[in-house]
Amino acid sequence: MSNIPRTNHFIWIRYLAAFSIVFSHSKQFDTAPQTYIDIVSKLTWLVPGVPILFFISGFLISLSSSNSSTLSEFFVKRVLRVYPPLWAAFGVSIVLIFSLGMVDLKGDDWLKFFAWCIGQVTVVFFYHPEFLSHVGTGVLNGSLWVIPVILQFYLGVPLLRKLDAYWVKKGNSHFVYYLLICCALFNMAFHYMNNFSPNVLTKIIHFLTLLPWLFFFLLGYIFSRDYDRLKTLTKYASPWLFLHLSLFFILGALGLKWGRNDINPILFTVLAFFIISIAFKAPSDFAWFTRLEKAIAKNDISFGLFVYQMVILNTMMFLGIFSDNWSARLITFLIATVAISSMSLLFLEKPIRNRRDWFIQVFSRKNCKITREL
Repeated sequence: MSNIPRTNHFIWIRYLAAFSIVFSHSKQFDTAPQTYIDIVSKLTWLVPGVPILFFISGFLISLSSSNSSTLSEFFVKRVLRVYPPLWAAFGVSIVLIFSLGMVDLKGDDWLKFFAWCIGQVTVVFFYHPEFLSHVGTGVLNGSLWVIPVILQFYLGVPLLRKLDAYWVKKGNSHFVYYLLICCALFNMAFHYMNNFSPNVLTKIIHFLTLLPWLFFFLLGYIFSRDYDRLKTLTKYASPWLFLHLSLFFILGALGLKWGRNDINPILFTVLAFFIISIAFKAPSDFAWFTRLEKAIAKNDISFGLFVYQMVILNTMMFLGIFSDNWSARLITFLIATVAISSMSLLFLEKPIRNRRDWFIQVFSRKNCKITREL
């Protein structure tokens, strides 16, 4: 891996992506004004939250994999990052469902409910039983479809690194770029079909597999791997921002809506250069800004924002909170999402992560024991 500076500004980019997703989903409120929908649609197309998060994951998870001494350590870190807030969000969902009378389970509904519960605490986030279809958007936490995609990348990172190492050993380090081009072509072809000729197969590929999204992860991996060679191109952020904005509006004028989750790989590559140029800018000369950045990074709730937002949105719609006052509804939604994400971080995620070394030792010992027995 490259000599990547430890000091970075990824925290601001994570929050930008997370709030892009939050605002994008806020359009699903049944009382959202058309003017608000139009403005947010344009902004979230300009800053596509999900692809940005996938790209950042590809960059940072590749580093985590290379810095982990064992596979057990790597996977324990990933599980402790993802599942505690997911399980907490599920617990909150259960409390809300029954305390607010969202469901009236009878007969076979209980079997569907238990199946849904198992899915929500594992990886089956695509199962949406009809007994919740009347709550808000009809899917209590529909944004969780990205979790299996992220988990597939986690599982594939060790294999990707081995394959890449083999290519490098054979003097074919450029082969990973061929793979990136293949992923880019698949991305464009798939989104074209899914946008204009959707069917069951395209929906399965979209929501259940890594394939349409591998380009973003792999691009992050390449930026991480070849940072030393690419950093000269990211010295200045302004040219990349100008190029991204120009391409975005030109493509829009031509009727080519390449944005948000189905952003075109060419446009996103330009955006990726801008992201890296911002992420590794020199530290601020203002001491207060540096302290603020460190404090925010230490108490990062960006993943919590993603996990809790739809539960809160659907609950507010079910209760009709501020249904006649859009400004109050939006502000309440944002405050509630930030508040519950912060509580989840302080009272659940941080205490568990503080025990990370213990979990790593336990699983490492178990793996060593299994290996000796085999």
